[in-house]
Amino acid sequence: MSDYPPYDGGSNPYGPPTQYPQYPPSEPYQYQAYGQPAYSTPQPYMVGVPVVDPGAGQALAGMILGIIGLILSFFGLVPLLGLIFSILGLKSTTRKGMAIAGLIMSIVGLIFAIFSCAFIIAAISHSSSTY
Repeated sequence: MSDYPPYDGGSNPYGPPTQYPQYPPSEPYQYQAYGQPAYSTPQPYMVGVPVVDPGAGQALAGMILGIIGLILSFFGLVPLLGLIFSILGLKSTTRKGMAIAGLIMSIVGLIFAIFSCAFIIAAISHSSSTY
């Protein structure tokens, strides 16, 4: 066997094992010496439920299309799609900032698209009427 002495209450130098309160408790609150509860009632588990956020996908798409619309502003379709998706994304509760950012970038991209289209039309008409 082993060389350790058997565990019993009399010859054990470490004392008896810690006793925990029985559940359910007989009294509602039992306080320890320093004022903290000795036990607490078990809390129900929090179950993760997916949050339904209408417009969250449209807000993200509007922001992405707004960024791309700034870069490719000479294509008027990309900022226009970004504007539409950003307006639809304003219904979102968690991604409203993304929708507003996409809306602003899409409007700036559309303004650049209108000016670039007007510049190209003016350049073509000027070059054809000069000669």
